[in-house]
Amino acid sequence: MENKKAGNIHVRFASIDDNEKLLKIERESAQEGSIWLVAFREDFFGRLKYFEEGFIMIAEDAYDIIGCIGVGIDNLIVNGEIKKGIYLFGLRTNPQYRLKVARWLKSIIQELQNLLGPTDFDFGYASVKADNTASKKILEHMGFSTMATLDFYACPVRKTSQEKSVFVEREVDLETILDLYKPLEKDHDLLLQGTKAFEVMVTERRLRLFKTEGAYALVLDTSGEQDFGITRLSKGLRAFQLLAQGTLSPLVRIPKMNERLRSWDVLLFGWDDIRSARKIVRKIHRCAWQEGITLINFSRDRSLGSMKGAVGPLSFRIPFEIMIYEKNSINRGSRPIIRTPTI
Repeated sequence: MENKKAGNIHVRFASIDDNEKLLKIERESAQEGSIWLVAFREDFFGRLKYFEEGFIMIAEDAYDIIGCIGVGIDNLIVNGEIKKGIYLFGLRTNPQYRLKVARWLKSIIQELQNLLGPTDFDFGYASVKADNTASKKILEHMGFSTMATLDFYACPVRKTSQEKSVFVEREVDLETILDLYKPLEKDHDLLLQGTKAFEVMVTERRLRLFKTEGAYALVLDTSGEQDFGITRLSKGLRAFQLLAQGTLSPLVRIPKMNERLRSWDVLLFGWDDIRSARKIVRKIHRCAWQEGITLINFSRDRSLGSMKGAVGPLSFRIPFEIMIYEKNSINRGSRPIIRTPTI
């Protein structure tokens, strides 16, 4: 690592003493595209608790932190085999150093290669908004290529009917979770092999299981931990937002600009028929409305088709590209990916 002198870039592991500074950088570093998103968190290191191993690495000069990146390590199932994957997340640049992105990234990438190159990992992966060309170019420069497109459907919470036929389990145990994921191993990729992420969610009582005949959904309450805000919208989306706030607000929670938004993430959503799927969706909305949630996020591998028929027309598709770097060649075939809880 370089000496910490003016003009030099120093790379080191982040410590809890860096928390406030890293949070400030994150709040000032919007994820760009047609929808600009900014994170609101209290603990920058909070995501690490979901990984078997992990750390945050920062680059700095003599005056300030320039940027950072998170690294999470887990065993995942790919093509029916257990592989060690390294997930890169939380790439942030201090806005005051935007013109030095290439330089600090080169330093931090070199340090990651020195640290992780000799280890026994099989692949690295990351998720990036499909229209965030800057981040995609950075990953491509690191040797990453697109593995799959994961479509997120952001749904403003609606005040819906009770749907008494849908049962909500609020105390979800680890065995139930593993039983839901096990059947997916034979035809999906990126399933977590370990249980640490789910153990944390169970302990913190963040999971809910919605069930009815012919459909189910496993929902993660991320509110207070991974809240975010919208800082900028394309002209079309901004026009819709203003119109909806004036006409739909009694029945729909339309996000406001720069408002701290609480959300739920639907980790798993399976159904035998579309009617049952819609019942589940309506029940999720009803519960979210009662608990003051603003957005519900569904997701699906694009190769499986659209979810609009299930989640409804009042949803906004936000595609993320899952990019992969193969240290050891992986024979994936054409299996769709499942969204891991850590993405």
